[in-house]
Amino acid sequence: MLAYVFWHQRARDFPANEYESSLLNFHDYFNKKAKIEGYLGSLVVKVDHVPWIEGEVYEDWYFIETSKTLDLLNDIILESNDIKAVHDSIAKIARNGKGGLYKLLNGEQLSPSYRFGYWISKPVGMRYEDFYTEIKPFSQNLWRKQLAMGPLSEFCIFSNEYFKVPEKYFPVYQQRILLYSSVLS
Repeated sequence: MLAYVFWHQRARDFPANEYESSLLNFHDYFNKKAKIEGYLGSLVVKVDHVPWIEGEVYEDWYFIETSKTLDLLNDIILESNDIKAVHDSIAKIARNGKGGLYKLLNGEQLSPSYRFGYWISKPVGMRYEDFYTEIKPFSQNLWRKQLAMGPLSEFCIFSNEYFKVPEKYFPVYQQRILLYSSVLS
């Protein structure tokens, strides 16, 4: 299971409620209209911050079976006039977009909807086998970045309970509010 994650902010000129309404309208419309092989649905969370964008941020998680599905997602947005129109209504009031591809290593698909996020990095020089062994006690919902796309943390862990992550993993703590979730069957 993979997820294309897209971080973005609203342009300052637009009220949060208008931005969120357009964003959720797009996800709802897209999930009802887009019939794409390998597309499993999406969710949207509002987060207090991420290290790569200053200020309040929205995260869109698009769940996919394989990276091939990314091309199909992009194509349908560009080629389907009705989906493109709904997409463009949110795109024109968004700014600071960044994206990344993450793979679920263990845990639940919907874990990005949980209340707390922990973005972590493997310490320099540490073997991956040792890293996975050390973080096992607190990594029940672990995602790992695929490829080297952007200035994003390599790992993220989600939980409904707050806990402390050892400093050697350079944790970035995040509070999260679920705004939308639709997993397709």
